[in-house]
Amino acid sequence: MAIKSLVSLLLATIVGSALAQSPVDWQPLLDQQNLALRQVVQTMQMTRGAAVGAEETDACFDWYLDNQTAINEVYYKEYNGCKSTAVAAKKLLSEQSALERRDLLSDGHSLCSSLAACESNSDGLKFFQCYNKASDDNSPNLFNITVTSERIADKLTISYQAINDTERVCTTNARVKNVNDLSTSRAYLNDCLLGEWSPDNA
Repeated sequence: MAIKSLVSLLLATIVGSALAQSPVDWQPLLDQQNLALRQVVQTMQMTRGAAVGAEETDACFDWYLDNQTAINEVYYKEYNGCKSTAVAAKKLLSEQSALERRDLLSDGHSLCSSLAACESNSDGLKFFQCYNKASDDNSPNLFNITVTSERIADKLTISYQAINDTERVCTTNARVKNVNDLSTSRAYLNDCLLGEWSPDNA
């Protein structure tokens, strides 16, 4: 029955609304379902001289909903592939800079330990003399920390920006493909409801 198709599509729309809360942009699916919902309402309003009957209408929507699911599964896979690739690239950069990170931590701990040793001096003069000497003795470490951290941070900033740009292009391409596939699916549904195409030809 045509009413069965309407109920199925409404259920799919409700599920789609829930999916819209996920990180994936499901708006194209929701938009296409809204257009399809209007089509099925129009189909139900047709006279008995309509191009297709109730069983054919059900077959059209059975195919349509299955096709929509398959399209969005591909989109979800491609979208997450873009994200996973970006995460893996950043992780690799972090691993590649591990040696510099270890050296900086070593210099930082050495500096902090030297300064911390001064805390036991209750006498003001001895405390500031201790701090002055510790700072002077560790000035090479402090210089290395400043220069190295700035150099690596600048390099990683550029690399991260390139990764983010690549990810953005990747997700945009996935979205464009998804919108096009959804539009094609709706076009087939429209042809099916008009009796010009059958799921058997898919």
